[in-house]
Amino acid sequence: MNEKQRSLCRYLAKMESAHAAEWLISTYPIDSVDYGEAFWLMSHRSWRRGDQKRLANYYFKKLPFSGAFGYESFASFMSTSALLSCVRAGLPMSHADVELLLYYLVPALKKFAKGQADYQLIADFATEAQNATLG
Repeated sequence: MNEKQRSLCRYLAKMESAHAAEWLISTYPIDSVDYGEAFWLMSHRSWRRGDQKRLANYYFKKLPFSGAFGYESFASFMSTSALLSCVRAGLPMSHADVELLLYYLVPALKKFAKGQADYQLIADFATEAQNATLG
């Protein structure tokens, strides 16, 4: 972690959850080149459940991600079922996009799975996503 990141983490930690979520969304919008920085920052504080979903619903508009980091960031502080609910909102998508989504999402979720129920949710979602492809 560099000094800028440490400073931003301290800054976010001083804010209420809702204000910190708004700050991330306005500072790192999904159309900015550095929006991925938000993933790093958000994994370094705790969030209220409503703000978790707000952040996920906003950043998941950019799905699928081309790497695991974004998924791992959300999986570090969200339950598997809540995260999958937010991802599910982006379905259906093209077959290629579903393949890319599952390639990075499934291992990230398994890394943070808390038990057999989470593994089952992940497996069920993978099947659902593959069946919900566009044309």
